[in-house]
Amino acid sequence: MLPAEYREALSSEGGTGAFWLTIHRDCLIACLPHDWEEITEQLNRISHPSRQLFNFKTKFIGLGEPLVPDTQGRVRIPQSLVRVAGLQKDVMLVGMHSNFQIWDQGRFDALAQEDVSAELAAAGVTISL
Repeated sequence: MLPAEYREALSSEGGTGAFWLTIHRDCLIACLPHDWEEITEQLNRISHPSRQLFNFKTKFIGLGEPLVPDTQGRVRIPQSLVRVAGLQKDVMLVGMHSNFQIWDQGRFDALAQEDVSAELAAAGVTISL
């Protein structure tokens, strides 16, 4: 079931309630329609991508599916996305500000938390954790 805040965002401002679901790294990521359009536009402007970027675009855009939740906020995840994300019986929904991720519970539990302070600093992010 979709988080209530996300359902509200989907139906606000005359939206249809649809969102995009695709693969990103080891999980599925849900994007609001205007975010999906912006992301795919930017990716499609890259005229000669590297092999890695070509592969990323192929999976990210190619496997993207527009989904519409039912009245109870449920969606059926397409089998192609279930397979590539390795979703088994238990899954984890992770809110990420304006989108959310769907993880296989085992993959999520296996994520290592490492010291990323140098990378944050290099990106100009100045939060203290």
